[in-house]
Amino acid sequence: MDFIRKLFGGSPFRPLVEHTKKVHECVLLIRPIADALVAGDHEKLGELQNEMSKTEHEADVIKDEIRKMITGVRFFSIGKYELTKFLSVQDTIADAAEDFSVVVLLRKTSIHPAIKDDFLVFVDQVIKVSESLLALGEELALLAEAAFTGAEADRVLGVIDTIGQEEWKADRLQRSLAKRFYDLEKELDPITLAFYDKYLHTLSEVANQAENTAKFLRLIIAKN
Repeated sequence: MDFIRKLFGGSPFRPLVEHTKKVHECVLLIRPIADALVAGDHEKLGELQNEMSKTEHEADVIKDEIRKMITGVRFFSIGKYELTKFLSVQDTIADAAEDFSVVVLLRKTSIHPAIKDDFLVFVDQVIKVSESLLALGEELALLAEAAFTGAEADRVLGVIDTIGQEEWKADRLQRSLAKRFYDLEKELDPITLAFYDKYLHTLSEVANQAENTAKFLRLIIAKN
């Protein structure tokens, strides 16, 4: 993808912002997937999984190009290891989103009517964590120009705190939802309960990895 180099020059930070945006595109697909799951529209789930797979691949292509750029440039305001690690952690968000899109296709497991609303609230909170990370990612180029110090760093640290708070809310919703569906275990077969667990696990991983990405950026700032 030489066009990335031509568009952004030799610095990897602006393409890193593009990677953040592409990862968030993967996360945004979670909501229509959840809607199709709740509606029992398995044909739509297949279409959305294909779209997720395509979008996640696009994120991988950007990631690989950035890695090449990092290898070919001698000096950064942060170390090559830190930049590569940040990119890898951020990429796991897209991986987790794709995992959810795959799990929902493994079995025709409907969402019990009693937990549909709570399930979608949890989904929206997971997406909100990613939205906070997107706001953070869009600051990366400016942060790099400021050498990861000063007022720009302080502003980014504030966003990182927000991401932690939003991920905590997602954790609470996950625990509450898990309790709700286990209260229904007399009405649900064990395999359905197992798949509910898989849904919650893959979704919570999206939020967890978004927080981990933010935490790693905090470490980078702390080192400067």
